Amino acid sequence: MNSSKPTILYLNTEPDSHIHAMTLAGMRRYAAHCGWSVKPIPRQDAGPEALAALLAAHHHVIGWVVESHNGSCIHDPTLFGNAPVVFLHPPPELRAGRTVCVTTDNAGVARMAFRELSADRPAAFAAAGIAFGYPWSDERVRVFRSLCKASRTPCLVFDPTGGDSRTRPRRLRDWVATLPRHSAVFAVSDFVAIEIAAAARTTGRSIPRDLTLIGVDNDEKFCEASRPGLSSILLDHERAGFLAARLLAAEMTKKRTNAPSAVIGPLLAVRRESTRGRGRREKFVLDAVETIRREACNGLSVANLAGRFRCSRRLFDLRFREAMGHSALDEILQTRFERV
Repeated sequence: MNSSKPTILYLNTEPDSHIHAMTLAGMRRYAAHCGWSVKPIPRQDAGPEALAALLAAHHHVIGWVVESHNGSCIHDPTLFGNAPVVFLHPPPELRAGRTVCVTTDNAGVARMAFRELSADRPAAFAAAGIAFGYPWSDERVRVFRSLCKASRTPCLVFDPTGGDSRTRPRRLRDWVATLPRHSAVFAVSDFVAIEIAAAARTTGRSIPRDLTLIGVDNDEKFCEASRPGLSSILLDHERAGFLAARLLAAEMTKKRTNAPSAVIGPLLAVRRESTRGRGRREKFVLDAVETIRREACNGLSVANLAGRFRCSRRLFDLRFREAMGHSALDEILQTRFERV
């Protein structure tokens, strides 16, 4: 069906994911300001003939936003007609040219994960990439490993290319079993973190007592359902979609910003039980954290919290910081920010 509104065609790789929903929301936020519409196109409709048919069916196409996070979409700009194209998370070879794109700051993701995991002063670090060895996964692991090296702390890296998908669960179990007690594990995505949590259960390694664990993307459907709850780095996919639409508008008028591309950094680390570390071994800290999770947005203060545990604010904060690697006030503010 033809649309009377100018339309952005959004070619996406994972139409049912929360990443797609957030990206689409950002694109629609910008499009609404311009009086445009956005039409999502599933990956299976992305062949050259299908693209030509889409162009013929939509007479008011003003451009394309092409999601290529996992390298599974068409990357040849000539297949999209004369309409401008903005690529979301393209592979390095496409970013090297003058292609307009929005990318994730994977080095920033690794730095935030390292900072969060370092708070517990682990005996060792560990990192695991996605099964298919995508460039963004490799970059996150490489930067994380370099940070571990600079801190003079061992980092054990799981090799994602050492076998196929059938042997991966067994290889992950074997790898997790070799990790020193009190290791801090960085998984490049929430899906990988869930794989590691499953491997830990199988090998009798407790999270977070034996291992602390953090993923990336903060897919609440999985992170909240995981036991224990999975800490995760939240990426600003909504902003990525917004900037993709804005860059598309700039391409239409050739009024580009300073650069034809944009880089999206991580927003924050959403803390759940998988990174509660040593605090899980001291009941009063565990109880304090749970109280903060419940009441942080109800005017809870550190002084009030300390009074509940019958100790001075100074002593309470010292014990909390020793257990968690940050202050009780930091925990309260972080929880409020997450809720916002």
